[in-house]
Amino acid sequence: MTSSNAVLIQLIKNLGPGILRVGGNSSDETFWTGHTRSTKTGSDSLTTTDIDNFSAFAKATGWPVLFGLNLGANDPAAAANEAAYVKNDLGASLYALQTGNEPDLFYENGHRTASYTYTNYQTEWATYFSAVRSAVPQVPFAGPDVASNTTWVSSFATAESSQVILIDGHHYNTGPGSSPTITYQTILAPNTKLPAYLQSLNTASLKYNLPFRISECNSVYSGGKAGVSDVFASALWALDFMWTVAENNGQGVNFHGGSSGAYSPFVLSNGVITAEPEYYAMLAFKYGSTGGTIVPATISTSAYNCTAYACINGGATYITLINKDTNNIAFTVQVSRNASVINVARLTAPLITSVNSVTFAGAGVAADGTFKTSATEQYSVSQKSFVVNVPAGSAAVVTVQ
Repeated sequence: MTSSNAVLIQLIKNLGPGILRVGGNSSDETFWTGHTRSTKTGSDSLTTTDIDNFSAFAKATGWPVLFGLNLGANDPAAAANEAAYVKNDLGASLYALQTGNEPDLFYENGHRTASYTYTNYQTEWATYFSAVRSAVPQVPFAGPDVASNTTWVSSFATAESSQVILIDGHHYNTGPGSSPTITYQTILAPNTKLPAYLQSLNTASLKYNLPFRISECNSVYSGGKAGVSDVFASALWALDFMWTVAENNGQGVNFHGGSSGAYSPFVLSNGVITAEPEYYAMLAFKYGSTGGTIVPATISTSAYNCTAYACINGGATYITLINKDTNNIAFTVQVSRNASVINVARLTAPLITSVNSVTFAGAGVAADGTFKTSATEQYSVSQKSFVVNVPAGSAAVVTVQ
Protein backbone atom coordinates (compact mmCIF):
# COMPACT_ATOMS: atom_id res chain seq x y z
CA MET A 1 0.00 0.00 0.00
CA THR A 2 1.39 3.35 -1.07
CA SER A 3 0.03 6.84 -1.53
CA SER A 4 0.29 6.37 -5.30
CA ASN A 5 -2.43 3.71 -5.28
CA ALA A 6 -5.16 6.13 -6.28
CA VAL A 7 -7.80 3.50 -7.05
CA LEU A 8 -7.55 1.76 -3.68
CA ILE A 9 -7.52 5.10 -1.87
CA GLN A 10 -10.68 6.13 -3.71
CA LEU A 11 -12.39 2.83 -2.93
CA ILE A 12 -11.80 3.44 0.77
CA LYS A 13 -12.93 7.06 0.58
CA ASN A 14 -16.19 5.95 -1.04
CA LEU A 15 -17.14 4.22 2.21
CA GLY A 16 -17.14 7.35 4.38
CA PRO A 17 -15.44 7.40 7.80
CA GLY A 18 -13.73 4.24 9.03
CA ILE A 19 -10.66 2.67 10.64
CA LEU A 20 -7.85 0.79 8.90
CA ARG A 21 -6.43 -2.20 10.77
CA VAL A 22 -2.95 -3.62 10.45
CA GLY A 23 -3.14 -7.05 12.01
CA GLY A 24 -3.97 -10.65 11.24
CA ASN A 25 -1.69 -13.62 11.77
CA SER A 26 1.08 -11.86 9.87
CA SER A 27 1.44 -9.28 12.65
CA ASP A 28 2.80 -12.04 14.92
CA GLU A 29 4.95 -13.50 12.15
CA THR A 30 6.59 -10.30 10.88
CA PHE A 31 9.62 -8.92 12.71
CA TRP A 32 10.60 -5.28 13.13
CA THR A 33 14.04 -4.41 11.76
CA GLY A 34 14.21 -0.70 12.58
CA HIS A 35 15.93 0.09 9.26
CA THR A 36 15.04 0.62 5.62
CA ARG A 37 14.12 -2.18 3.24
CA SER A 38 16.79 -3.52 0.88
CA THR A 39 17.14 -6.41 -1.53
CA LYS A 40 18.47 -8.49 1.38
CA THR A 41 15.47 -7.84 3.64
CA GLY A 42 13.30 -10.90 4.09
CA SER A 43 9.57 -11.06 3.46
CA ASP A 44 9.01 -11.79 7.17
CA SER A 45 10.52 -8.41 8.08
CA LEU A 46 8.82 -5.09 8.75
CA THR A 47 10.98 -2.08 7.92
CA THR A 48 10.86 1.69 8.22
CA THR A 49 10.26 1.79 4.46
CA ASP A 50 7.12 -0.31 4.86
CA ILE A 51 5.80 1.95 7.63
CA ASP A 52 6.60 5.08 5.63
CA ASN A 53 4.68 3.77 2.61
CA PHE A 54 1.72 2.64 4.65
CA SER A 55 1.62 5.88 6.65
CA ALA A 56 1.40 7.95 3.47
CA PHE A 57 -1.35 5.65 2.20
CA ALA A 58 -3.36 5.85 5.43
CA LYS A 59 -3.13 9.63 5.52
CA ALA A 60 -4.34 9.79 1.91
CA THR A 61 -7.45 7.78 2.79
CA GLY A 62 -8.24 9.93 5.84
CA TRP A 63 -8.82 6.82 7.97
CA PRO A 64 -7.04 6.40 11.33
CA VAL A 65 -5.12 3.17 11.98
CA LEU A 66 -5.48 0.36 14.51
CA PHE A 67 -1.95 -1.07 14.48
CA GLY A 68 -0.95 -4.52 15.75
CA LEU A 69 2.43 -5.19 17.37
CA ASN A 70 4.11 -8.60 17.30
CA LEU A 71 3.37 -10.40 20.58
CA GLY A 72 4.17 -13.80 19.11
CA ALA A 73 7.90 -13.01 19.35
CA ASN A 74 7.47 -11.81 22.95
CA ASP A 75 10.03 -9.02 22.48
CA PRO A 76 8.87 -5.90 24.37
CA ALA A 77 11.98 -3.89 23.49
CA ALA A 78 11.50 -4.42 19.74
CA ALA A 79 7.80 -3.60 20.08
CA ALA A 80 8.60 -0.36 21.91
CA ASN A 81 11.04 0.66 19.20
CA GLU A 82 8.52 -0.17 16.50
CA ALA A 83 5.73 1.66 18.31
CA ALA A 84 7.85 4.79 18.58
CA TYR A 85 8.50 4.79 14.83
CA VAL A 86 4.86 4.04 13.99
CA LYS A 87 3.59 6.83 16.23
CA ASN A 88 6.09 9.34 14.86
CA ASP A 89 5.21 8.41 11.27
CA LEU A 90 1.43 8.20 11.59
CA GLY A 91 1.03 11.01 14.08
CA ALA A 92 -2.65 11.87 14.54
CA SER A 93 -3.55 9.09 12.09
CA LEU A 94 -2.74 6.44 14.71
CA TYR A 95 -6.00 5.39 16.36
CA ALA A 96 -4.48 2.85 18.77
CA LEU A 97 -1.87 0.13 19.19
CA GLN A 98 -2.65 -3.43 20.19
CA THR A 99 -0.46 -6.42 21.00
CA GLY A 100 -0.99 -9.86 19.58
CA ASN A 101 -3.48 -11.20 17.04
CA GLU A 102 -5.93 -13.78 18.46
CA PRO A 103 -3.87 -14.51 21.58
CA ASP A 104 -6.55 -16.99 22.70
CA LEU A 105 -5.30 -19.16 19.79
CA PHE A 106 -1.58 -18.69 20.43
CA TYR A 107 -1.10 -22.40 21.11
CA GLU A 108 -2.95 -23.45 17.96
CA ASN A 109 -0.96 -20.92 15.92
CA GLY A 110 2.37 -22.17 17.27
CA HIS A 111 3.32 -19.13 19.34
CA ARG A 112 2.99 -20.67 22.81
CA THR A 113 2.64 -24.02 24.57
CA ALA A 114 -0.62 -25.74 25.43
CA SER A 115 -0.43 -24.36 28.98
CA TYR A 116 -0.84 -20.76 27.76
CA THR A 117 -3.78 -19.07 29.53
CA TYR A 118 -5.34 -15.65 29.84
CA THR A 119 -3.19 -15.03 32.93
CA ASN A 120 -0.05 -15.56 30.84
CA TYR A 121 -1.36 -13.22 28.19
CA GLN A 122 -2.23 -10.57 30.76
CA THR A 123 1.30 -10.65 32.15
CA GLU A 124 2.82 -10.33 28.67
CA TRP A 125 0.39 -7.57 27.67
CA ALA A 126 1.27 -5.54 30.77
CA THR A 127 4.99 -5.91 30.03
CA TYR A 128 4.47 -4.72 26.45
CA PHE A 129 2.28 -1.85 27.61
CA SER A 130 4.90 -0.68 30.09
CA ALA A 131 7.73 -0.89 27.55
CA VAL A 132 5.79 0.93 24.83
CA ARG A 133 4.48 3.65 27.13
CA SER A 134 8.03 4.27 28.37
CA ALA A 135 9.06 4.92 24.77
CA VAL A 136 5.84 6.64 23.66
CA PRO A 137 4.01 8.18 26.64
CA GLN A 138 0.22 8.41 26.35
CA VAL A 139 0.02 6.45 23.09
CA PRO A 140 -3.49 4.89 22.95
CA PHE A 141 -4.01 1.13 23.25
CA ALA A 142 -6.77 -1.36 22.40
CA GLY A 143 -7.26 -5.09 22.94
CA PRO A 144 -7.41 -8.01 23.41
CA ASP A 145 -8.20 -8.75 19.72
CA VAL A 146 -9.29 -12.32 20.46
CA ALA A 147 -10.53 -14.90 17.99
CA SER A 148 -13.72 -15.63 19.91
CA ASN A 149 -13.13 -16.10 23.64
CA THR A 150 -15.38 -13.55 25.34
CA THR A 151 -14.09 -14.58 28.76
CA TRP A 152 -10.74 -13.12 27.75
CA VAL A 153 -12.48 -9.91 26.65
CA SER A 154 -14.31 -9.58 29.95
CA SER A 155 -11.15 -10.28 31.98
CA PHE A 156 -9.13 -7.85 29.87
CA ALA A 157 -11.71 -5.09 30.24
CA THR A 158 -11.75 -5.62 34.01
CA ALA A 159 -7.98 -5.45 34.27
CA GLU A 160 -7.16 -2.76 31.70
CA SER A 161 -10.23 -0.56 31.23
CA SER A 162 -8.30 2.49 32.44
CA GLN A 163 -5.45 1.83 29.99
CA VAL A 164 -7.30 1.23 26.70
CA ILE A 165 -9.72 3.15 24.51
CA LEU A 166 -11.29 0.13 22.77
CA ILE A 167 -12.03 -3.56 23.35
CA ASP A 168 -12.22 -5.87 20.36
CA GLY A 169 -12.68 -9.37 19.06
CA HIS A 170 -13.04 -11.26 15.79
CA HIS A 171 -15.89 -13.11 14.12
CA TYR A 172 -16.14 -15.47 11.16
CA ASN A 173 -19.51 -16.82 10.15
CA THR A 174 -18.23 -20.32 9.42
CA GLY A 175 -15.21 -22.27 8.21
CA PRO A 176 -12.72 -23.46 7.32
CA GLY A 177 -12.69 -22.63 3.64
CA SER A 178 -11.57 -26.16 2.84
CA SER A 179 -14.81 -27.67 4.21
CA PRO A 180 -16.78 -29.36 1.41
CA THR A 181 -20.06 -28.88 3.28
CA ILE A 182 -20.00 -25.09 3.16
CA THR A 183 -22.06 -23.51 0.38
CA TYR A 184 -23.43 -20.04 -0.20
CA GLN A 185 -26.63 -21.18 1.56
CA THR A 186 -24.52 -21.71 4.69
CA ILE A 187 -23.70 -18.03 5.08
CA LEU A 188 -27.26 -16.97 4.23
CA ALA A 189 -28.75 -19.09 7.01
CA PRO A 190 -29.45 -17.30 10.33
CA ASN A 191 -26.35 -17.20 12.54
CA THR A 192 -27.52 -18.54 15.90
CA LYS A 193 -24.19 -17.92 17.69
CA LEU A 194 -23.61 -14.30 16.71
CA PRO A 195 -26.21 -12.59 18.96
CA ALA A 196 -24.80 -14.09 22.18
CA TYR A 197 -21.25 -13.20 21.14
CA LEU A 198 -22.15 -9.58 20.45
CA GLN A 199 -24.21 -9.30 23.62
CA SER A 200 -21.21 -10.49 25.65
CA LEU A 201 -18.96 -7.87 24.06
CA ASN A 202 -21.60 -5.22 24.59
CA THR A 203 -21.94 -6.15 28.27
CA ALA A 204 -18.23 -5.56 28.83
CA SER A 205 -18.41 -2.40 26.73
CA LEU A 206 -21.23 -0.90 28.79
CA LYS A 207 -19.77 -1.96 32.12
CA TYR A 208 -16.50 -0.12 31.52
CA ASN A 209 -17.74 2.61 29.20
CA LEU A 210 -15.50 1.42 26.36
CA PRO A 211 -16.58 1.03 22.73
CA PHE A 212 -16.20 -2.42 21.20
CA ARG A 213 -15.28 -3.31 17.66
CA ILE A 214 -15.21 -6.45 15.52
CA SER A 215 -11.62 -5.86 14.44
CA GLU A 216 -11.45 -8.82 12.08
CA CYS A 217 -14.29 -10.66 10.36
CA ASN A 218 -15.53 -12.28 7.22
CA SER A 219 -17.79 -14.99 5.89
CA VAL A 220 -15.53 -18.08 5.98
CA TYR A 221 -12.27 -18.34 7.92
CA SER A 222 -8.98 -19.62 6.50
CA GLY A 223 -9.11 -17.38 3.46
CA GLY A 224 -12.75 -17.77 2.49
CA LYS A 225 -14.19 -20.18 -0.05
CA ALA A 226 -14.63 -19.73 -3.79
CA GLY A 227 -18.28 -19.87 -4.77
CA VAL A 228 -19.28 -18.67 -1.32
CA SER A 229 -17.14 -15.74 -0.15
CA ASP A 230 -16.68 -14.20 -3.60
CA VAL A 231 -20.26 -14.34 -4.89
CA PHE A 232 -23.24 -12.04 -4.40
CA ALA A 233 -24.51 -14.10 -1.46
CA SER A 234 -21.53 -12.74 0.51
CA ALA A 235 -22.82 -9.19 -0.05
CA LEU A 236 -26.16 -10.05 1.54
CA TRP A 237 -24.36 -11.78 4.42
CA ALA A 238 -22.03 -8.80 4.94
CA LEU A 239 -24.84 -6.21 4.90
CA ASP A 240 -26.82 -8.22 7.44
CA PHE A 241 -23.71 -8.75 9.59
CA MET A 242 -22.80 -5.05 9.71
CA TRP A 243 -26.31 -4.12 10.77
CA THR A 244 -26.37 -6.83 13.44
CA VAL A 245 -23.14 -5.47 14.93
CA ALA A 246 -24.52 -1.93 14.80
CA GLU A 247 -27.76 -2.94 16.54
CA ASN A 248 -25.67 -4.41 19.35
CA ASN A 249 -23.82 -1.09 19.81
CA GLY A 250 -20.64 -2.13 18.02
CA GLN A 251 -18.38 0.71 16.92
CA GLY A 252 -17.67 -0.91 13.56
CA VAL A 253 -16.12 -3.88 11.76
CA ASN A 254 -12.93 -4.61 9.85
CA PHE A 255 -13.37 -7.10 7.01
CA HIS A 256 -10.28 -9.23 6.57
CA GLY A 257 -8.85 -8.86 3.10
CA GLY A 258 -5.57 -8.89 1.23
CA SER A 259 -4.08 -10.07 -2.01
CA SER A 260 -5.04 -13.70 -1.41
CA GLY A 261 -8.24 -15.34 -0.28
CA ALA A 262 -11.73 -15.42 -1.72
CA TYR A 263 -13.27 -13.02 0.79
CA SER A 264 -11.47 -9.73 0.23
CA PRO A 265 -13.77 -6.73 -0.46
CA PHE A 266 -11.43 -5.75 -3.30
CA VAL A 267 -8.78 -7.74 -5.15
CA LEU A 268 -5.68 -7.04 -7.22
CA SER A 269 -5.46 -9.04 -10.44
CA ASN A 270 -2.97 -8.34 -13.22
CA GLY A 271 -2.29 -4.94 -11.73
CA VAL A 272 -5.96 -3.93 -11.66
CA ILE A 273 -7.93 -3.42 -8.43
CA THR A 274 -11.58 -4.39 -8.61
CA ALA A 275 -14.42 -4.15 -6.11
CA GLU A 276 -15.87 -7.51 -5.06
CA PRO A 277 -19.50 -8.26 -4.03
CA GLU A 278 -18.77 -7.64 -0.35
CA TYR A 279 -17.62 -4.12 -1.16
CA TYR A 280 -21.07 -3.27 -2.50
CA ALA A 281 -22.56 -4.34 0.82
CA MET A 282 -20.30 -1.78 2.48
CA LEU A 283 -21.57 0.90 0.10
CA ALA A 284 -25.18 -0.04 0.89
CA PHE A 285 -24.50 0.08 4.61
CA LYS A 286 -22.93 3.53 4.33
CA TYR A 287 -25.86 4.77 2.25
CA GLY A 288 -28.40 3.55 4.78
CA SER A 289 -26.64 4.31 8.06
CA THR A 290 -24.05 7.11 8.06
CA GLY A 291 -24.87 9.78 10.60
CA GLY A 292 -28.08 8.09 11.66
CA THR A 293 -29.47 6.88 14.97
CA ILE A 294 -30.66 3.28 15.02
CA VAL A 295 -34.34 2.74 15.75
CA PRO A 296 -36.16 -0.59 16.22
CA ALA A 297 -37.26 -2.44 13.09
CA THR A 298 -39.17 -5.69 13.47
CA ILE A 299 -40.53 -8.25 11.06
CA SER A 300 -43.91 -9.69 11.98
CA THR A 301 -43.40 -13.13 10.39
CA SER A 302 -40.76 -15.85 10.50
CA ALA A 303 -41.95 -17.42 7.27
CA TYR A 304 -39.12 -15.93 5.23
CA ASN A 305 -35.35 -15.64 5.59
CA CYS A 306 -35.20 -11.87 5.71
CA THR A 307 -34.17 -9.01 7.98
CA ALA A 308 -34.94 -5.31 8.36
CA TYR A 309 -33.02 -2.46 9.98
CA ALA A 310 -33.72 1.25 10.37
CA CYS A 311 -32.17 4.51 11.45
CA ILE A 312 -33.18 8.15 11.45
CA ASN A 313 -31.12 11.10 10.32
CA GLY A 314 -32.69 14.53 10.50
CA GLY A 315 -36.12 14.33 8.94
CA ALA A 316 -35.44 11.11 7.03
CA THR A 317 -35.80 7.46 7.99
CA TYR A 318 -33.54 4.90 6.32
CA ILE A 319 -34.79 1.32 6.16
CA THR A 320 -32.60 -1.57 4.94
CA LEU A 321 -34.52 -4.64 3.75
CA ILE A 322 -32.49 -7.83 3.12
CA ASN A 323 -34.11 -10.77 1.35
CA LYS A 324 -31.94 -13.89 1.77
CA ASP A 325 -34.88 -16.12 0.86
CA THR A 326 -35.54 -17.98 -2.39
CA ASN A 327 -38.91 -16.24 -2.68
CA ASN A 328 -39.68 -12.68 -3.70
CA ILE A 329 -40.96 -10.68 -0.73
CA ALA A 330 -43.41 -7.79 -0.69
CA PHE A 331 -42.48 -5.92 2.50
CA THR A 332 -45.33 -3.89 3.96
CA VAL A 333 -43.48 -1.09 5.73
CA GLN A 334 -45.19 0.70 8.58
CA VAL A 335 -43.67 3.93 9.89
CA SER A 336 -44.67 6.18 12.78
CA ARG A 337 -45.67 9.19 10.67
CA ASN A 338 -47.10 9.84 7.24
CA ALA A 339 -44.49 9.44 4.53
CA SER A 340 -44.54 11.83 1.58
CA VAL A 341 -41.76 10.46 -0.65
CA ILE A 342 -39.80 7.22 -0.63
CA ASN A 343 -36.63 6.42 -2.58
CA VAL A 344 -35.47 2.84 -3.12
CA ALA A 345 -31.82 2.01 -3.83
CA ARG A 346 -31.27 -1.66 -4.64
CA LEU A 347 -28.34 -4.00 -3.98
CA THR A 348 -28.55 -6.62 -6.70
CA ALA A 349 -26.78 -8.98 -9.10
CA PRO A 350 -27.89 -11.23 -11.97
CA LEU A 351 -27.73 -14.31 -9.70
CA ILE A 352 -27.09 -15.06 -6.03
CA THR A 353 -23.94 -16.84 -7.26
CA SER A 354 -22.76 -13.97 -9.47
CA VAL A 355 -19.16 -12.88 -9.02
CA ASN A 356 -19.45 -9.89 -11.35
CA SER A 357 -22.10 -7.34 -12.39
CA VAL A 358 -23.03 -6.47 -8.80
CA THR A 359 -24.60 -3.02 -8.47
CA PHE A 360 -25.91 -0.72 -5.80
CA ALA A 361 -28.41 1.99 -6.69
CA GLY A 362 -28.03 0.99 -10.34
CA ALA A 363 -24.30 1.61 -10.46
CA GLY A 364 -21.00 -0.21 -10.29
CA VAL A 365 -17.60 1.05 -9.25
CA ALA A 366 -15.75 2.81 -12.08
CA ALA A 367 -12.26 1.79 -13.21
CA ASP A 368 -10.76 4.75 -11.32
CA GLY A 369 -12.42 3.62 -8.09
CA THR A 370 -15.11 6.27 -8.02
CA PHE A 371 -18.73 5.42 -7.29
CA LYS A 372 -21.88 7.41 -7.92
CA THR A 373 -25.45 6.18 -7.60
CA SER A 374 -27.31 6.30 -10.89
CA ALA A 375 -30.75 4.73 -10.45
CA THR A 376 -33.10 4.95 -7.49
CA GLU A 377 -36.85 4.49 -7.58
CA GLN A 378 -38.94 7.34 -6.24
CA TYR A 379 -42.58 7.12 -5.19
CA SER A 380 -45.00 9.65 -3.77
CA VAL A 381 -47.03 8.44 -0.82
CA SER A 382 -49.20 10.02 1.84
CA GLN A 383 -49.66 7.37 4.48
CA LYS A 384 -47.91 5.46 7.25
CA SER A 385 -47.86 2.19 5.35
CA PHE A 386 -46.48 1.27 1.93
CA VAL A 387 -45.17 -1.80 0.09
CA VAL A 388 -41.61 -2.37 -1.15
CA ASN A 389 -41.02 -5.41 -3.35
CA VAL A 390 -37.60 -7.02 -2.83
CA PRO A 391 -36.77 -9.91 -5.19
CA ALA A 392 -35.26 -13.13 -3.88
CA GLY A 393 -31.57 -12.82 -3.13
CA SER A 394 -31.33 -9.03 -3.07
CA ALA A 395 -31.60 -6.05 -0.74
CA ALA A 396 -32.96 -2.51 -0.79
CA VAL A 397 -32.25 0.68 1.13
CA VAL A 398 -35.43 2.73 1.44
CA THR A 399 -35.26 6.45 2.27
CA VAL A 400 -38.51 7.72 3.76
CA GLN A 401 -39.24 11.44 3.90
